[in-house]
This record gives sequence, C-alpha cells and structure tokens, in this order.
Amino acid sequence: MLKFIVLGLLIALGISIYENVSLTTDIINFQEKIVDIESNNMGLLNQVNSLTLKIDTFEEKLTKKTNGTQIQLSQNEKVGKVSTNSITAVAVRPTLIQDSFFQNAQYEGTVMKIELTTHEGSGLVLVNTVIPTGVDFQSSAKIAAEVAEKYLKADLSNIDIIFSITADENEHLQAVDGQSAGAAMTVLLISSLQDKKLNDDVIMTGTINSDMTIGMVGGISEKADAAGNHGARIFLVPNNEGITFVEKCDESKVGNFIYKSCSSEQKALSPITEEKYGMKTIEVGTIKDALLYFQKE
Repeated sequence: MLKFIVLGLLIALGISIYENVSLTTDIINFQEKIVDIESNNMGLLNQVNSLTLKIDTFEEKLTKKTNGTQIQLSQNEKVGKVSTNSITAVAVRPTLIQDSFFQNAQYEGTVMKIELTTHEGSGLVLVNTVIPTGVDFQSSAKIAAEVAEKYLKADLSNIDIIFSITADENEHLQAVDGQSAGAAMTVLLISSLQDKKLNDDVIMTGTINSDMTIGMVGGISEKADAAGNHGARIFLVPNNEGITFVEKCDESKVGNFIYKSCSSEQKALSPITEEKYGMKTIEVGTIKDALLYFQKE
C-alpha cells in the first residue's frame, strides 16, 4: 500500500513540475511579445514627434511676416558649417535573471555615447537612436536647447540640433530612460556652441530643468559602477545624491540554528568609488557648476 501511495505522489509531483515548466515558458514568451510591442509603439511615438516638430517649424516659416509682408521660403537654403561633438553618459537598465522556475529583475548601469551635430537650419531639435526608445530623450533634448539659449543668452532659432544616442550594445537603449541624460546633453550643447573641448575623464547623471538646475535621478550606485568601469575620474551627481546604502548583516548561532539579521546603512559614495575605481563622486546643483568640471581651459 505504501508503494502505491509513494508512486501516486511521484506522479503528482511530476505532473506539477511539468505544468510549472510549461507555465514559465508561456510567461517568458508572453513577456517577450510585450517587449516587442512596447518597442514598436515607442518607435512610432518617436516618428510622430519628429514629424510634428517638422510640421510646426514649416508652418511657423510660412506664417512669419516682416513689415507686414509674408516671407517666401527659399527652396535652396544655405547650410552653414557643421559641428560635431560627443559626451559620455550613464544610465540604468533592468535585466531579467532566470532562477530555476522563476525570473527576477535586477538593475545594472550602462554607458552610452551622445553625439551632437549642429548646423545652420530652422531651429529643429531632434534625437536619433539606432533602436527605438521612449519620448524622454526628445523632451530632454528640447529642455537642453532652452537652457542653452538662456545660459548663452543666444537665439538658436536658426540652428538645427541633432543628438545621436548609441551604446556598445544598442539593445540596451530600449530600457534606458532618457531624462537622466538631460544634464549631459545640455553640457554638450553649451560647450559645442562655445567651441570648448570637454574633459573626457568626467561623467555625469542628472535631469535638466528649465531653471538650469540639475534634477534628481535613480540608480546612482549602478551608474557609479558603470562610470568607474569606463575609466572616469570624476562622477557628477545631483545635489543630495552623493550617497549609497550599504547592507550590513550580523549572524548569531543558537543551538543548531543560525540567525541572520541585516540592515541598510547610508554612506557617502565618494570614498567608496575612490577606493574602488580612483573616481571622485561630486554633487552639482546647476548646469554652471557642472561646466566647471567638464570644460577645459
């Protein structure tokens, strides 16, 4: 009788394992389909935004008047000198880790290159990526142009601005939030218009606000690792974000049992990055503060 009971339990266990494996496979396939659909939707949004900008600019040209007389657009617009510069930025992307029958998400820092091209044009601000990404890159680029105009006290309505975003592994860009690169895009644009070279040993993270302040972001520790592994000597972060949380665990043994208790302790990030990478982590509050570290004399 016992043999039949054991046999029955083994059969039930086998059926349960088979159903769990089948369910896990279905879930993974479903998640992959969702990622593909989201990627296609983001690509369409980028195209719509780009077309909308072009239409708005074209309509503005058609309606522009001088001394009451409408200006006729030239079919052969003169293109001025083309300028190209680049800056390195860091971001955080989620990755899925398969553990037996379960999947867990963890985050890791990634490095991306932002290349800027400017030439005489009609005030377009565009973002070009190899793989379709979210609209955050485009909104950050527009704010970067506004801040550059304000900082330089210049009119950029006759200049086209194109940011091209790439990474060593371009598929990483699908999961990257472009807002955290806003401050770096602004530094790049201002320095390019001033014809000043950038310090390659400096990497920063932070959003850009219209009042020229640098906004807070997430994933500072992961981004610090990415910057340190890239070889940066200075890592700029928004004010109040030059910290990290270190887990501290204590173990105690009672009889045959081991008890483990852990707590999170806040520590300054710079001493950790200096010891690990030889890289200082410095807080900056405004785009002016950031330019002091980036621009070479």
